[in-house]
Amino acid sequence: MTIPSEVSKSRYKDKACQMCSEMFTPTGACSKFCVKCRPEADKARARKGTQDYRIRHGLVEKPGVGKGGNSKRGVEDSSFKTGIAYFMKNRRRIKDERRYCEGCNKDLADATRYHWVIHHKDHDRTNNVDSNFQLLCKRCHQIEHDCHLAFTKTCNDYPEKE
Repeated sequence: MTIPSEVSKSRYKDKACQMCSEMFTPTGACSKFCVKCRPEADKARARKGTQDYRIRHGLVEKPGVGKGGNSKRGVEDSSFKTGIAYFMKNRRRIKDERRYCEGCNKDLADATRYHWVIHHKDHDRTNNVDSNFQLLCKRCHQIEHDCHLAFTKTCNDYPEKE
C-alpha cells in the first residue's frame, strides 16, 4: 500500500505553541509547546510542584485561598498543645519497655496493636507524661472503664411478660 503524496507524514496538524505562539508540528495529540519552549515549560511545571510541596508542608506563611492552610502548625496545633502527638508517637516505645499487662500480667511482647492499649491512669488524655501511662491488654482496659456494666444494663432490661 502506498501513501498518497498529499498526505503529510505527521498525522497531527500544526499547532501554535502556548508559550511563544509559533507554529510547530506536534509530536503527539497533547503536545502544547514547541521544541524550543518545552524545556522551559518543564522547569515551570517543576517549580509549581515545589510550590505545592511547600504549601502542603507548611513552609509558606499564607497559602492562597483554596490551598488549605487552615490546619495549625507547630505550637498552635491542638495535638501539640495537649501532648497527644507525643503520646501517639511514643506508645509503641512504652509497650516495648513495659511488655506485660499491668492488670493481669499477660505477656504482650508479640501482641498486635489490637490486643493492647496504653491507658491514662487519671483518665485525662491531655496529661501525657510517662508516669501517667499504663500498659493494659484489651480485656483489662474494658474492666478499667467498666464497659461490662454498660453491656449488662442494656441486655437485662427486658419488658415483663403479662
